[in-house]
Amino acid sequence: MNKIKRMYIIWGMLVIGIFIILTIFGFMYKNKTSAYKELEKQLAEASKKYVEVKFSYPNSGESVKVTIEQLKAMNLIEELKINDETCNGYAIISRPSTVFEYKGYVTCQNYTTKGYEK
Repeated sequence: MNKIKRMYIIWGMLVIGIFIILTIFGFMYKNKTSAYKELEKQLAEASKKYVEVKFSYPNSGESVKVTIEQLKAMNLIEELKINDETCNGYAIISRPSTVFEYKGYVTCQNYTTKGYEK
C-alpha cells in the first residue's frame, strides 16, 4: 500500500514537472516571435491604407498581393527591421465573403511567417 502511494506521488510530480517545463518553453517561444508578429501587423495595417488610396480592393473570392516595395513607394511603411535585421515581406488582401481580410507575411533571418511564398 505504501509503495503504491509513493508511485502516485512520483508520477504526479513528474506530470506537474513536465507541464511546467512545457509552459516555460511556450512563453519563451511567444516572447521570441512577438516582435515578428508586430511586423506582420504593420504590413497588414499599411496594406489597408494602400488599397484605400489605390482603391484596388479584390473582388469576392479573389486576393491582392501588396509588396513591401509598393508600400515603401507610397511612404506607408519605412522598413521591416528588428534589432538591425532587415526583413522582407508582403501582404495579402483577400475577400472570401463580404469582409476583407488583411494578412502580413514576413521573412527574416531567424523567422518566416507560416505560409510565406517566395
